[in-house]
Amino acid sequence: MFSFRTFARLAAPAALLVALACDDNSTGPMAQSGMQSSASLLSRTFTQRERLGNPLVSEVMVRKALHHKYNTGQPSSDVGEWSQTVKDFVTGVAGRQDATAATIAAVLLPDMLITYPKRDGTPVFWLSWAFGGYGGRKLTDDVVDIGLGVIFGPLLGNTNNVSPGLTTDNVSNNDVAFGTTFPYLATAH
Repeated sequence: MFSFRTFARLAAPAALLVALACDDNSTGPMAQSGMQSSASLLSRTFTQRERLGNPLVSEVMVRKALHHKYNTGQPSSDVGEWSQTVKDFVTGVAGRQDATAATIAAVLLPDMLITYPKRDGTPVFWLSWAFGGYGGRKLTDDVVDIGLGVIFGPLLGNTNNVSPGLTTDNVSNNDVAFGTTFPYLATAH
């Protein structure tokens, strides 16, 4: 005979599984795994805290006092609002020529991760779009060293006033290896 007790023992685990699968809060298993339902994402209001399409624009070239303004700004206003800041850094701190500063500002602004999927033949790496490549970036791209190479090194073809000692952060790899399945990144630690 099927009793209420038997039903409760079978229904409780099933109800728990359904509740976990429908999780739509910030503390449940989906949130803890870093995943959220699309309905949850659409119903939330997000606040832009930072933007790093081209790392080192904000982190190196923009004075700390202006980080909040920069990070909450929009790429559509970057060229008009931040080009002079980038140029001043490149000519003043990096000691490069005006033409190099203008080229770097043109490559790094607007601060967006640019990809051209219809370009053929050139592999994807950060800033490759500036050289006729696809653009985008792989998780393994060392964007800090590439960015420093642009600012202080010969990466854009200018060999005048290069500062080789400033073209790397001397960090050769992550402290935790990337995973082989999505989401690929290590958990926060």
